[in-house]
Amino acid sequence: MQQEQRRRRQRVFLGGTGAAIVIVVIVVVVTVLTGGKKKPVASKTSASTTSTTALTSTSTAPPVSVPLIAAPAKVGCPPLTGSPKHYTRFTSKPPMCINPAKTYTATIGTTAGPVTVALRAAQNPTTVNNFVFLSLYHFYDGTAFHRVCTGFVDQGGDPTGTGSGGPGYSFNGGAPKSTSVYTNGALAMANSGSPSSDGSQFFFVIGSGGKSLTPNYSYFGQATGASSLATLDKINAGGSSAAATNDSCPPKVVYKITTIKITAS
Repeated sequence: MQQEQRRRRQRVFLGGTGAAIVIVVIVVVVTVLTGGKKKPVASKTSASTTSTTALTSTSTAPPVSVPLIAAPAKVGCPPLTGSPKHYTRFTSKPPMCINPAKTYTATIGTTAGPVTVALRAAQNPTTVNNFVFLSLYHFYDGTAFHRVCTGFVDQGGDPTGTGSGGPGYSFNGGAPKSTSVYTNGALAMANSGSPSSDGSQFFFVIGSGGKSLTPNYSYFGQATGASSLATLDKINAGGSSAAATNDSCPPKVVYKITTIKITAS
C-alpha cells in the first residue's frame, strides 16, 4: 500500500509539472509575439470637448501630449506679459481678466509658422477671456493640432492629444446667431455639441468648411493676414479626410503650438 501511495503521489507531481511547463511555454510565446509591452490605452478625463460636429471624434493614437501640471485651487489673473507659471489643469473656470472694451490680439506660434488672430472681446468676452487666461498660463504650449480634417478644420487645444482632454472645467461660451461667422480662418470653440461644454479645445475653419457647421460653436476670433491663412493651410495639408476616418481626422504631419502671445490696445 505504501508503494502504491508513493506511485500516486509521483503521478500527481509529474502531472502538475507538465501543466506548469505548458503554461510557461504559452507565456513565453505570447511575450515574444507582443514584444512584452502593454498596448497603450487612451487616457480618459472628465473634461469636455472633442468634436466640431455632432459626431464624437477622438484619436486612438495621441500625436502629442504635455505634462499634467495642476494650478492652485484659487488662481488669479495672469499678467498680460504671461505668467512664469505653466499650468495645464484647473479646478474651476477663470475669473474675468480682460477688459471687453479693449482690442486683443493673439499671436500663435506654431511649428508650421505664426498665426495672428483678432480676438472678438466685445462680441464674446467670456470665451476670449478663457482663451487669454489659458494662453497666459502657457496651457497651450507644446500642444498639437490633434484633429486636422482637410478642407474643414484645424483643431487643437487638448493637452492629452487624444481629443478628449481639457482644462479641468467647462463653461458656456455662447453660440453665434448665424453660421455666417464660420468663414475661412474663423476661430471657434470645439465642444461635444453644446456651447455649455466649452473648455480649452478650439478650431480654425478652413476654406468653405464652415458651411457644414451648425451654430453651436462659440466664435471668438478671426485669423488675419495672408501669412496666417497660409500657415493654417499648411497645417491642414498635413491632415486626413473626415469621410475616410470617421471624422477623427488624425494628422499625417503633426504640428504643435509653441507659444501664444497676447497684446491689448
